[in-house]
Amino acid sequence: MNSRRIIMIIALILSGIANAIAQEDIDNTIEEQKPKPKREFLRWGACIEGSIMGNLDMTSCGWGLQGSYRFNTNFNVGLGLRLLYWDGFSEYWHDDNYVYHFEKETDDDGDSHWRRQLDLTLSATYILPIIKRGGIALGGTAILSPIPLESFSVTRTPRNVYDNPLAVFDDYYGTKETKDKYVYDAFQPGLFAEAGLYYDINENGAKNRFTLMYGIGTFDMFMGSRHSKVFDQKLGDHLPSRKICHSLTLRLSVF
Repeated sequence: MNSRRIIMIIALILSGIANAIAQEDIDNTIEEQKPKPKREFLRWGACIEGSIMGNLDMTSCGWGLQGSYRFNTNFNVGLGLRLLYWDGFSEYWHDDNYVYHFEKETDDDGDSHWRRQLDLTLSATYILPIIKRGGIALGGTAILSPIPLESFSVTRTPRNVYDNPLAVFDDYYGTKETKDKYVYDAFQPGLFAEAGLYYDINENGAKNRFTLMYGIGTFDMFMGSRHSKVFDQKLGDHLPSRKICHSLTLRLSVF
């Protein structure tokens, strides 16, 4: 009698365990079949970027911050600030009487130094997915200097002193004339068309996106001085004529 009761108790326990396991499997199946809520689509984000820009005459590098807005999962625009650095520039020419030396951003010893310029940036990017997390990025960037001033100096030295190998230090520095100028540079605008690649780190609406873009466009680093006249010398006749610039930009966007 006792054996039968023990067997019945064990059978009831095993039956209860089996029913509990079966019910858990059913609950899990139902839970898996329920549609999972999607992560909220975030339209506003931020972007940090580093860039190299220039041509054979001058090269600049810089970094910037932007606020971004996504119209949809493929298209976004950004507005922000970029701090550019570029090396100083100098150019020599002469006429029958004088040797002229144009200096853009140099120190008292005549050595060039890195110039700093803060620009406003406006960019737009459209992505074409190729793989699950990456693809092609197309876009453009416009830059504008909020301070429309450009500084430079022109030094004039009598040619007979400059060309005389026996001229002493005082002969040279006692006869040279220097004019420093600030000129209006029309906010020094630039416009670039860009193409590159992107890769997303996260999915489901929240993305950390790396974008590498190559750009080509117009940006005149001598816009103000090019139209100036110093010592009856039109500087545009002696400064580099290249206005086409290339750029390479790496961006990290967070949405």
